Amino acid sequence: MPIRTRSDINVAAQEQHRLRLRVAAKLMLALGFLAVMYVVLSMVFSSDESTRVVPTQRVDISRLTPGQTHIVLWEGRPVIVYRRTAADIEALQNSTAALDDPQSKRSRQPDWAKNSLRSREAEWFVGIGVGTDFSCPVELLPVGGEQFKDKPWLGGFVDSCRGSRYDLAGRVFESQFADRNLIVPQYRINNGILLLGG
Repeated sequence: MPIRTRSDINVAAQEQHRLRLRVAAKLMLALGFLAVMYVVLSMVFSSDESTRVVPTQRVDISRLTPGQTHIVLWEGRPVIVYRRTAADIEALQNSTAALDDPQSKRSRQPDWAKNSLRSREAEWFVGIGVGTDFSCPVELLPVGGEQFKDKPWLGGFVDSCRGSRYDLAGRVFESQFADRNLIVPQYRINNGILLLGG
């Protein structure tokens, strides 16, 4: 049986000490990595939209006349601003159209937009200007003589890809590819200035 000298014992103790330090360092590195991943993933998959900072944008809409639209790019998405005519407002309030979600229960909009006009002020409609099925741009389709759902077309928006139609409050008609109303963002209008995200 070999005899262990004092230097052999010291070398073995030093190696064991180094091994413990390496294990502790790797453990700390792994814990740090897991902590960083937890923070990143919790931010990415967070469902609390109230903590998200939404940039604001000011848009001068004072020159829009009734019946006109203006499109603004905000947060990488087009926002459609439409100034309704008196006839538009009356048609929306008396609408008997076959809408898929007339009360906007399944749609995304601020609480103040859960009404037949889906807006803060009757004359203005502000909505994200992309369809709710394939996110294709929507455009204004004015009042026309054509029939839609066995009734004259009273004006609204149409999806440029698959032709889904929405009324002038951004509510989708039933039996189409899209089944959700256009998204209404948070906004305010003051003295002809639209403040998106405000």
